[in-house]
Amino acid sequence: MTDTPEQKEETPKLITREEYIQDIKTRVNLFKKEFNAFLEDVKKLIDFLKPYVVKTVDTVKELFTKVKARFKKG
Repeated sequence: MTDTPEQKEETPKLITREEYIQDIKTRVNLFKKEFNAFLEDVKKLIDFLKPYVVKTVDTVKELFTKVKARFKKG
């Protein structure tokens, strides 16, 4: 058996308080940008889907009115 020297874990380099605060600010700004981009995408999705939803609702109302009229006749 060969003896291997024990390897000690290196302690990670700690950042200063100022670096930590700057890191948080950077992360918050990135989050704000990403969230605003997400909101813009959701608005575009709603604008894209709105005519289809309106058309579907109108069609369902029309069909419901026709079915209701048939039941009143019979």
